[in-house]
Amino acid sequence: MSVAALVNTNEWPLSDFQANAHLREVFQRDGVVVLPEFIPHEVVQRMVAETEELVALAHRSESHKTAYLTSPDESFPEGHPRRTVQSSAVEVIAYDHIPAHHAVRKLYESDELMTFVAGVLGQEKLYRYADPFGALNLAVMGEGDQLGWHFDMTDFVVSLALQPSQAGGEFENAQKLRTATDENYDDVHSVLSGNARHRIRVEPMHAGSLMIFNGRTSLHKVTPIEGETLRIVALLAYDTMSGTDSSDELKLSRYGRLPK
Repeated sequence: MSVAALVNTNEWPLSDFQANAHLREVFQRDGVVVLPEFIPHEVVQRMVAETEELVALAHRSESHKTAYLTSPDESFPEGHPRRTVQSSAVEVIAYDHIPAHHAVRKLYESDELMTFVAGVLGQEKLYRYADPFGALNLAVMGEGDQLGWHFDMTDFVVSLALQPSQAGGEFENAQKLRTATDENYDDVHSVLSGNARHRIRVEPMHAGSLMIFNGRTSLHKVTPIEGETLRIVALLAYDTMSGTDSSDELKLSRYGRLPK
């Protein structure tokens, strides 16, 4: 199956340099760009149906870490972001559990999409993750699940919204809150303590939307899921270097196992 059969290329022509240039400007300015209806409705329905068949294979992980995805550091004063715990709960279907015929896998493994994402990021070339579990994930969240405030450990994440929850499950983003040289702990503390709603925007993540996001600099969360409808998001992992893999510690916490 070609990418043209999976992507709404009338709206989002993958090889259109001018369109890519505009998206790149938005990403560089905001640290996030959302492409609504990137996947046509009928293809999204197929992706959801194929994912629901795999839910029993998902590994559930619950964590209580700081926004920096670390344990609290008691060398900092009480109430400091480095000591403030955030709770998260999510179920993840690993890459090796997603069969070759799955439409999301076909999308992820297409060179056309990878080249398109590279263009939006302003990168000459991207590579798929070498992680046999984490290269492609399907994140499934049910009632009560959430992702607490956190920064990512990578410069960018590519996500595809497949099914929103009945209520809740909003992606809240305090964009560009820190830099490589300034942790900006005061503003991070304000967001964590609920005193900076003006810094937060909700990114529109409707079914079929593709989001390219710099989560290393932007503090973000997913609010608690409400209702019986599962929130399903595909996470497509690329890197600027070949052979990038995750640590054994991350694999054990996120997937509950290591490669054989």
